Amino acid sequence: MVFWRVEYSGHVSTIFDLARSENVVTIFDADDIVFVPHYARVDLIDGIRSIGATEEQIERCFSDMRRTFLRCDQGSTTTAELVFAMHSLRPVVHLLPNIYDMASLKRARIALRMRGEPGRVNAGDGLVRIGYAAGSRTHQRDFAPICPTIADILHQRPQARLVLFREPETHRPILLVEEFPSLIPVQDQIEWRDMVPLAELQDEFARFDISIAPLETGNVFCEAKSEIKFFEAALSGAATVASPTGPFRRVIHHGETGFLADSPSEWHDALLELIDNPERRVRMARDAYHSILWPFGPQAQAQRMKLALTSLNGDDAAARSAETHLARDRLSPPDLPVIPASQTIFHHDALGEAPVTVVITSYNYEAHLLDALESVAAQTLPVLDLIVVDDGSSDGSLALATTWMERHRERFNRLILRQSLTNAGLGGARNIGMDAAETVHVMQLDADNTLRPEACETLLESMNNGTAYAYPLIACFNENGPVLMDMTADTHHQPGTPELLGDLPFNPLSLVSGNRIDAMAMVTKWAWAAVGGYYVSREAMGWEDFDLWCSMAERGLPGHHVPQILADYRQHETSMTNASTEKDAHKARVVAFVPDRHPWIRLSAEQAKPRKN
Repeated sequence: MVFWRVEYSGHVSTIFDLARSENVVTIFDADDIVFVPHYARVDLIDGIRSIGATEEQIERCFSDMRRTFLRCDQGSTTTAELVFAMHSLRPVVHLLPNIYDMASLKRARIALRMRGEPGRVNAGDGLVRIGYAAGSRTHQRDFAPICPTIADILHQRPQARLVLFREPETHRPILLVEEFPSLIPVQDQIEWRDMVPLAELQDEFARFDISIAPLETGNVFCEAKSEIKFFEAALSGAATVASPTGPFRRVIHHGETGFLADSPSEWHDALLELIDNPERRVRMARDAYHSILWPFGPQAQAQRMKLALTSLNGDDAAARSAETHLARDRLSPPDLPVIPASQTIFHHDALGEAPVTVVITSYNYEAHLLDALESVAAQTLPVLDLIVVDDGSSDGSLALATTWMERHRERFNRLILRQSLTNAGLGGARNIGMDAAETVHVMQLDADNTLRPEACETLLESMNNGTAYAYPLIACFNENGPVLMDMTADTHHQPGTPELLGDLPFNPLSLVSGNRIDAMAMVTKWAWAAVGGYYVSREAMGWEDFDLWCSMAERGLPGHHVPQILADYRQHETSMTNASTEKDAHKARVVAFVPDRHPWIRLSAEQAKPRKN
């Protein structure tokens, strides 16, 4: 039983008595330090003043919450700072951060798409909006130190706007601007927006180019505030400038996924940099989005919740849960996915919601690309997104793809052709495609292979909310038709059996001796982001998919096998496997590279072995 910010009373005491008699574990949950009565001071919590309460009222509230907490068995909260504060009262405290839900993610991304292609600078109305999405009238002192800087920025950049919110009916501001006279000279550059229900909040963030999250640093109450304003902005494609409180310092890579600013000069420089450099602003928002998809998503929270709940089931369960929890804490945070520079050749967006994106990666595959494209168009899913990534081809495949897309735009919800500015290699091309995808589920397809009509629909139906990827049986073929298996003493297959890839059930331990899962799989975008995407290395190109599966195994992200032939793998002399990966010198580099990233791998076949044609 969870008590969220519950004040103690006789009724609550009765609930505790009943819980104890029924052996029900009780947990106190809070997202602020509301259980330390002596923090109920205006100099620590400015919101006491701005909401019209008294210190005595808030101290009594905090005291009653503390009494409730002391009757509970354990605690749960949203930041490491709050965990530390709770530990003085209860030794077992679960860290369960604030997260987004899938409805918010969908709403955020469709709102961003309405402004143009995500990840690209869109002209819009020429204004640069700096949004302050304060949700309550409790942040006057947080905003005060940066207000003169904001006013100065608005004066220096006439195209800048400060977006503030007000109550819909009374139009009373959430930020009490009468306390900030420096805003009077630039009041014409303030946009007032009515507050919206939580379900519509991401629409407002999508209007921002820059989101600001000022907090009073060094203030014990503010230092425990969560990272929620960072990931809300990132979901909707806004770059963030935030105060360097503990939670923001841990989640924001300064200068890469956002800016941390404390002094007026730091706020000034960060805001001007983002206003004057739209390319960097968009890139920063993109990287922020990738950085938060996993840690603040429901899939990661499900992992945490499962461990927390399992730990309640006796000594052995508590020990196993603690072992997993501590091991996960020791994992190094993944790097951000490397997204090579690319240009958009073709872009069509009907602004619908497709369940799946197919990403085709192509390099000089003009001879085979049309087969791959037609196989995607023939999918049984009626609403579908398609992204083709041309990795700097020198043949006619780019023109072929462009012409085909012009003729088939009505078949797809989103249809995008991107070309890398320089040949990036397979991992880079896959990452360009994953970056462009706006669906949770993304089907990978190399341009020399094909999908069977039911591939996307069947794989999608096989996955639940926590499945990181799903892979099918894949039949091999060449110019003569199906490829048949070699009959040896070690096989139980009948003569004439078609050669298949991906024929083993999912088990991460099968990866110890080598890859058993082909790249033609349906991968979730959150899982791709959780492990830092496909590696990008031209020197060790070829095992990007194997590395991805290994990285997911290390983080406990499950795959799923669908024992049905849903795709076809073309064997030919010019395939990347034969032309590059399985050449002796290159294979040696790959064999050294991937196990170095995953030391638990013990390859059973290290020598080059081209696939027959």
